[in-house]
Amino acid sequence: MKDGEYYSALDLMMLPLDERACIFNDEFILADNLKTSGEVMDLLADEAAAPFITSPYPFKIRFTMMMFCLGGRMRVQHNLSEYLLQKNDVLFILSGAIGQCLEISSDCKIAIIAFLHQNLVPEINSQVAVVVRKFLMERALLHLADNDMEELFLLYRMLQRRIEQSDYAYKRELITSCMQMMSFHFFNWMKPYVDQQEKARVGNRKRQIYDDFMQLLQSNYTSERSVGFYAGKLCITPKYLSQVVYAVSGRYAGDWIRDYVILEAKALLKSGRYNVQQVSNMLNFPNQSFFGVYFKKETGYSPRAYQETK
Repeated sequence: MKDGEYYSALDLMMLPLDERACIFNDEFILADNLKTSGEVMDLLADEAAAPFITSPYPFKIRFTMMMFCLGGRMRVQHNLSEYLLQKNDVLFILSGAIGQCLEISSDCKIAIIAFLHQNLVPEINSQVAVVVRKFLMERALLHLADNDMEELFLLYRMLQRRIEQSDYAYKRELITSCMQMMSFHFFNWMKPYVDQQEKARVGNRKRQIYDDFMQLLQSNYTSERSVGFYAGKLCITPKYLSQVVYAVSGRYAGDWIRDYVILEAKALLKSGRYNVQQVSNMLNFPNQSFFGVYFKKETGYSPRAYQETK
């Protein structure tokens, strides 16, 4: 990696891939660190992967990815939540998420499916789509039983073989079918959790308000920083919204808004694509000076100083 170059805006084809990775049309990738001998490649010892794994800065991820942990452990930050991946865990990362690897064991076994376009995973029906969306609004990690992970990995290996097969004429159709099958499996495993959460919400007005606030926040934080905006959308007062959010999460609504904005600002500043003025505009600040005061108050750095840190 060149001096001063950061990978904080992560595009699909920037992934550290080796000759074992399977790539279809630069839009769909299968990759893992499992050698044919059965041994595991230590990602920290890999020159291509290490800069991504050890980066002290968050990545703005511009593709969708499913990360399967088959052994070992990996600790990651996904937006404002921290997850520990262990054997049989699947982490779902949607395009636009901000993530960072915090820790990884030398024996960690990881396989990923990453893709650019949602048309490779068409929505099957509204019921499936709603359950999957509700699950992913709550959390990004799903733990599977041994036999369920084995079944998914069989699909993964089959896709690998067919993508590598030069004379296989229906690769896109096969990818779409396999991803659709995986979606049904995930729906089946996610639904009990979603049903349980829905039961917990019945009669719990505060939990419903908090969930609705977080859903609105994730869709609007780049343009709206006012507690009043979210309270208005929920038809309650800003004071009551803050009280409810604090009662449920231990943090005020303004804290959640601020942390989402700062995390986004950090990723944009480190992306190497935008100057401070552009980031200020993208986050809907009235001017660069106001953005600088806001950012420095929360981080201790001016935006430009943060952008130049290594």
